Amino acid sequence: MKRPTISDIARRAGLSKAAVSYALNGRPGVSEETRQRVTRIAQTLGWRPNTAALALSADRAGVVGLVVAGEVPWPVVEGIERELAAAGVTLQLAITAAAEETYRDWWASGRVDGMLLIDPRPNDPRIAALHALAVPTVLIGATHPDMSSVLVDKTKACDEVTSYLTRRGHTRICHIAAGPDGAIAATHALEGITAAIYEDPMAAAKVVAHAAVLNRRIPTDLAVVTTNDSPVCRLVCPEVTAVRHDHAADGALAARLLLGQLGTGIPEQRVTSADELIVRGTT
Repeated sequence: MKRPTISDIARRAGLSKAAVSYALNGRPGVSEETRQRVTRIAQTLGWRPNTAALALSADRAGVVGLVVAGEVPWPVVEGIERELAAAGVTLQLAITAAAEETYRDWWASGRVDGMLLIDPRPNDPRIAALHALAVPTVLIGATHPDMSSVLVDKTKACDEVTSYLTRRGHTRICHIAAGPDGAIAATHALEGITAAIYEDPMAAAKVVAHAAVLNRRIPTDLAVVTTNDSPVCRLVCPEVTAVRHDHAADGALAARLLLGQLGTGIPEQRVTSADELIVRGTT
């Protein structure tokens, strides 16, 4: 059976080969709708990139590295793996606190063509380490001028949450960025608030679980919302109201950006937005 080519996809889609190439490699120049249609056609035809030829011609390993140091939204990883697999690229995953050492080892030994960083912290030293190594990298949740990035714009989500809480009668609303270890202390320090919006779902869940320590009834005395929905939101009683975001789509986009950067050498930055407010018992 003849191996399907980009030309076959272009004929089926009614597009130029250049447009199909842009769509399959995550490059700008085509709409997201076109990108998805081209991807579906490619999958239907059974197209796969000739990664062996790419590896020989471009000295590539056909492997992308991902080092996870802490908790991450695992749908992001699933989205990354699914997109890379469709392109015939392997995801190499390590779960370790020794991220910088792993980066140096993988890059020096030629095991990976690029890296993804999906759990960045403020002033994260791993970003500086990857930049120093000149590794093609995509960041999810952070940005660097020499790296591709996927950033989530939470402005719309925060506006929606604030409007919802205001309609519920709340006039003293706070935003708390503290993690689980500081959530209770941060909440306790804010006197008179009637609603709290937490960045970290674990922080929100911890406040709900330890409401007695704060001498607050939830949601009667304190409404609790998190801007990052997570399974932990449904493990406490009452369950936590949260903004749901398509993390798998972020992972897939990050994978496409990395594949595009490997092809062009040019980093790209994209911004996505949160999806919907899921109202549960804490409000």
